[in-house]
Amino acid sequence: MLTHRSGFENVATAVDEMGIRACLGKLVKVEETNKVTGMIDPRDRDISSMSIASALEAHNVHHGSCDGRLHVWMAAGTPRGSLAALHKAIGDACENHGLGLTMHCAEAPKDLEIFHDCYDSSPAEFCKANNLTRNGGRTVLAHMVNLDLEKDVHLLSECGATVAHNPASNCKLASGIAPIPELMDGSVNVALGTDGAPCNNTYDMFQEMRLAGLIQKGVRRDAAVMSADTILEMATINGARALGLEDKIGSLEVGKLADFVVLRVGGLHCAPFDQELLLHGGVDPVTTVVYSCTGSDVESVVVNGRVLVQAQRLLCADEDEILAQARQAVRNIRNSAGVVSRQTKNYL
Repeated sequence: MLTHRSGFENVATAVDEMGIRACLGKLVKVEETNKVTGMIDPRDRDISSMSIASALEAHNVHHGSCDGRLHVWMAAGTPRGSLAALHKAIGDACENHGLGLTMHCAEAPKDLEIFHDCYDSSPAEFCKANNLTRNGGRTVLAHMVNLDLEKDVHLLSECGATVAHNPASNCKLASGIAPIPELMDGSVNVALGTDGAPCNNTYDMFQEMRLAGLIQKGVRRDAAVMSADTILEMATINGARALGLEDKIGSLEVGKLADFVVLRVGGLHCAPFDQELLLHGGVDPVTTVVYSCTGSDVESVVVNGRVLVQAQRLLCADEDEILAQARQAVRNIRNSAGVVSRQTKNYL
């Protein structure tokens, strides 16, 4: 999900140059998004550049580019008091022009109250009433933490929407624990995500898998809930299914595109895993991947048959230069904002 100031054109260029596969959601911002909460949204200053028309233009220009690796969807935020008709316009535009839709929904506890008080509906009822979850349409609803389970599970399953579970973000922002077992038991497709960098920090899907399993087992006091196989599927084939690409990516099968990673699992944190014993039984590679591995164990990355990472180094960009530019960008922002250090401890 990208706002106007994220620089959609720049991100699309990066997808092309880096060789990755991406589905970018061009954010459509509606007025008075935070009317009920009274919060000021700094993105409102860019509202004219985050219109339905601008999203359609981005789709027309970029969808299917980068040798088919780049898909462009429309994106929307959680309704927080804005007119329902504005959200319906987004759903209608997606339906009329054949776009997928990704939307943050029912993330914070307050969101459920807003759905009840402002729209007299549950989160899924609101989405259905405003054409945001179209039967057969591609809709990915991020978070879905605070739901009316008796109403929402059936509606989500019925329309075929996907829930993108973001466990690290939900914990860091104290949003709650999403009812993932109930959703999956109700035949809702659940994929795994990271949310944005400020509320995740690492973008590490391996850590996300581990946390997804641990928090459900912990809050439910049930070690059998959410098997490692289920969690791995959430991070792979379920994500492909969410994008309508399950026949092309998401699993290693003859005839599918060559998108995969190679892991180095020889570190102490993966012990006593022994790959030489795989064919003889007694070791479970899935459990090792979900609960022991991290992004630092990725040896190679291949997308569309092209090697992008080899020997744990990017081949298509200079990592040191990326780090240097990122650090300089932070310094520039800090200086422009006139930030005064509040540090009271000497960490050096």
